[in-house]
Amino acid sequence: MTIHAAFVSGIHVIAQVIAIGLLVPLLIAVYRVTFHPLARSPGPRLAALSNVWLARRVRDGRMFEVGKKIHKRYGPVVRVGPNEVWFDSREAFSAIYSAGSGIEKSDFYLATKLNKPEVDWRMNLHWPDTLDFLSEFDTRRYRLQRRLIGPTYQTTNIKKFEHAIDGVITQAIQKLKSLDGAEVDLKEWMHIIAVECLGAVVLSWSPGYIRNGTDGGTSAQSYLGWKRKSVFGLFPLVTKLSFFSKGVARRFSNLWGVTFTTPKNFKPFFTPVYQKSSKRITAALRVDKPPAKNTRKDLLADLIQLHQDRPEFTETYLRRLAVTNFGAGHETMCSALTSIVAMIGSHPGTAQQIRDELPPISTESGVVSHDDALRLRYTQACIKEAQRLHPVIGMSLSRRAPAEGLSLHGYYMPPGTTIGCNPVSLHRNPEISGPSPDEFLPGRWLGDAEVARAMERCNLTWGGGARMCPGRHLAEMVLYKVVPALIREFDIEILAMPKDEDVKYYFMAMLTGVRARFVPVGGGKGNVAS
Repeated sequence: MTIHAAFVSGIHVIAQVIAIGLLVPLLIAVYRVTFHPLARSPGPRLAALSNVWLARRVRDGRMFEVGKKIHKRYGPVVRVGPNEVWFDSREAFSAIYSAGSGIEKSDFYLATKLNKPEVDWRMNLHWPDTLDFLSEFDTRRYRLQRRLIGPTYQTTNIKKFEHAIDGVITQAIQKLKSLDGAEVDLKEWMHIIAVECLGAVVLSWSPGYIRNGTDGGTSAQSYLGWKRKSVFGLFPLVTKLSFFSKGVARRFSNLWGVTFTTPKNFKPFFTPVYQKSSKRITAALRVDKPPAKNTRKDLLADLIQLHQDRPEFTETYLRRLAVTNFGAGHETMCSALTSIVAMIGSHPGTAQQIRDELPPISTESGVVSHDDALRLRYTQACIKEAQRLHPVIGMSLSRRAPAEGLSLHGYYMPPGTTIGCNPVSLHRNPEISGPSPDEFLPGRWLGDAEVARAMERCNLTWGGGARMCPGRHLAEMVLYKVVPALIREFDIEILAMPKDEDVKYYFMAMLTGVRARFVPVGGGKGNVAS
């Protein structure tokens, strides 16, 4: 073969490779739009081609805006990815999240895993048994873990830590009064209170946030982590590859603009949490000498006792859960408190209606007891309504369609399809929440009993079905006590509420950008004991 012939032959080969490279994506695109089992499902056309459509909106923090609008445009069934469908109906909620559905979590949760897997010769992933409630795929293992910790996290046990929360609330109110009505970032202050409550309840410890009047940027920094996880979760293959190569994760992060650096001199509260809990657990479990007498009456003491009474609640479980209380709780509590206080403060007359139903001071601390808080019907309605409008989860709580597939609203979801409800969308469906679903109307919880029951049933505030958040009772106790205390003591002026397009929602959702002033009621004469 002459040089010329070889050259021409090489050109032909290159041309064929380029043609194939262009043809394959084109054929995939045609298949996904025209012949895929989900091709009939309504939704943005670009979403059918690639997860890039949804990932771009996740990266930009636009899940609040998307959640509010997408079902209004396309109906109860929306295809948001080549293999992902969102729903916002009672029928879908019941089919996907009911306790007996047996529908498993989707591969999105690979991005939230706390540990790397082991890989066998078939490239199957095997996850260590370390207690990871959010991302646990093994239903049997998850149920065992929930049964073990269930009694410890029930309200009957959690209530004994009320005094610890009362102490935090008293300190927080005193500090807020000392600010003399200065403008603050509402989310930061709600994070301060949330972390301080967790520290007091779990470890009998304070991170010093109230004393310093700042959380040191920990809330903002951890929220960036959710931006990254939320994007990675939409690309399970990339997530799997990143388990074996940090370079894959780094390049993908850079490509999507979800790489972030830790500020200089940044001090995360997880370091002292880990150190303090580890030290106490090690001391309690020493076998070379009798354990030191435990004089602390906190949640970690209960967990240590649970391990001693029930060896199947392993030391690994114990150490992980001690930290998980903070990892799972600090952002969800912060998110809920922020939305509740922002909604109450931005709707004239709401705070006064809450004050009108507050009982007289009946405790030494001056903080409403948990039992009394449950009787505050209007206050409870305000809390539920704020969480309905601004849930702590901003994306679909996705699951994997079962082996037999799933049919909903006349559409068939093949086995393995990623399916789920986005809480922002679901909670605003007028067939569930009643008229004016986008408005803050606490009365909707106090009027039509059928509407109230529907909203209670179809609610993803704390997760769905068998995967309900195990720490919800602790979180609710904090909310029920903090909110009345702040409203009793302060006129909360909301100075700036972000526009929908400016609210940064990822999988973990926060009402960001709210500026507020805490002005003492009655010119500074408060009711909480000093």
